[in-house]
Amino acid sequence: MALVGAGHMGKFHAQAIAERSDVDLVAVCDVDADRAAQVAAASGARVETDPRRLAGIDAAVIAAATSAHRDVASALLEQGIAVLIEKPVAGTAAEARQIAEAARRSGAVAQAGHILRFDPVTRAIASRIARPAFLEVSWVAPFSARSLDVGVVMDLAIHGLDLVLWMAGEMPERVDAVGGTVVGPHEDFVNARLEFPRGCVATLAVSRLSRSRQRLMRVFGDGAYIKMDYAARAVECVMPKPGVAALLRSGKPPAGGMEDLVAVEKWPVEAQPDALRAQLASFIAAVHGEGPVAVTLDDGARAVEVAERIIQRVVSGAGGR
Repeated sequence: MALVGAGHMGKFHAQAIAERSDVDLVAVCDVDADRAAQVAAASGARVETDPRRLAGIDAAVIAAATSAHRDVASALLEQGIAVLIEKPVAGTAAEARQIAEAARRSGAVAQAGHILRFDPVTRAIASRIARPAFLEVSWVAPFSARSLDVGVVMDLAIHGLDLVLWMAGEMPERVDAVGGTVVGPHEDFVNARLEFPRGCVATLAVSRLSRSRQRLMRVFGDGAYIKMDYAARAVECVMPKPGVAALLRSGKPPAGGMEDLVAVEKWPVEAQPDALRAQLASFIAAVHGEGPVAVTLDDGARAVEVAERIIQRVVSGAGGR
């Protein structure tokens, strides 16, 4: 395998690859040769500055700047090299679809790096989620100078967007959003509302101006409410106690307080493996033909498309479609 992009996330990808006994990290590529050398030193991988010179490898993780994803991925896919591309898949939906088309032409395995699909919190609810009626995402973090090239939508909201689209199972028919800039060159806070054809509604409140971190998702459906706390690695489900729903429908006043009406279940969340390593394992299994790609490039392109629609609403200052 090779790693393209030796920045903040690239370092973590290199560590995860190097830990595996079934994979050799043979090259680290970055436009900054010194930065690539620092990451390559631990595994003895060779250093490259041009991804077109990454011949003789089977697969690569692309953790370069988002603006470079299309050119890097296309160059590797043309050689039949499998790729795992960090989120967002590309800077625009058009570029994301171009990468997806390049993958189809080459036949090489290609996976979008939406890591929260592999998070233990997501895995804890994956087999229990029915059709949701309402989804709520609250994602805040301190400002990071690492993300000056994109706004909060492509930086943070993209995580929640992928989960929302995955759970809703379709693209939104309406997107409304408001937001603005405080310190960065791009939007720093956004509140978006998505309406889906089958009736599901999702809201996303995202900011990168917080003094603390919060990563919450709430899922509401018939007979249950699930709270997913990614920061605390905790999941709880709130459900009516037996007989309560029928009692309320009969018009009889309930006795007692909230604790007498609902039951709260804390669902188990596994500690290992972490999301980055689980994502890598999934990608390698797909390369070996041992399973399907867990998050397709089309999934990644859809998330970028909705992100673009949100940004357009913020820039125009008008809601609508």
